[in-house]
Parts: sequence; C-alpha cells; structure tokens
Amino acid sequence: MTTYQFDNGIPGFEHLQQFTLSEVEGELPVRLMQSVEDENITFLIANPFFFYNEYEWDLPESVIQELSLTDEKDVEVWSIITLNPDPMKSTINLLAPIVLNKSTNRGKQHIIHDHAFSSRAPLYQA
Repeated sequence: MTTYQFDNGIPGFEHLQQFTLSEVEGELPVRLMQSVEDENITFLIANPFFFYNEYEWDLPESVIQELSLTDEKDVEVWSIITLNPDPMKSTINLLAPIVLNKSTNRGKQHIIHDHAFSSRAPLYQA
C-alpha cells in the first residue's frame, strides 16, 4: 500500500494531506483512497479513461512542477466516484481528476478550468 502526499489536501479536505491507495477486488479499474490522518475519510476512485476513452486535457506546467513530474510514465490519473443506491445514477468527477506522481508519491486534485467536463458525469453511459 502506497502513501501519497497531497501538499494542499484535496478541495473540501485541505487539512488531510496523506492518502493511501489500496486495491479493490473485482474487474473494474478502481481503488480506495483513504486518509492517513482520518481513517473515516475514504474515496472510491477509478481510472476515468476506462469509462470515458475520449477524456483528454493538458496538464498545466504548474502541476507538473508541483508534483515534480519528469517522466510521463510516472503519471497516474484517477477520478472520484460518487455511488448511488441505483448504480445507473452513480457519477464520476471528470472536472477535478486526482493526478499522482508514482515515483515521488506526490498527488494533487487538479481542477480543470474552461472545459466541458462535469463533476457529476454518469459513470455508466446509456
């Protein structure tokens, strides 16, 4: 289990700066992202490209520097899922992806500005 450092936390949880990622059993590309400081705070995250293969945006230079990214092989992108009792109403946040540097174990929730992505995109498209 790897611990990632989020220097600025994530929006709404700025006071939490360390999160672990753990595997989830099953076929889907999902992980649990749990706060080290408050074990009651856990997010279900997924590979957004699995659900939206046309998902594309440019990572700003400021984020590249903040995460000390030097090789694109070190980048992982995840999105937070909001589950609904009706699975067809579950959503994925494409507007604010989680960007991780696997080599330095640093992370950031990056908010994409001026884009058509939604913070509540349908997880399952009709």
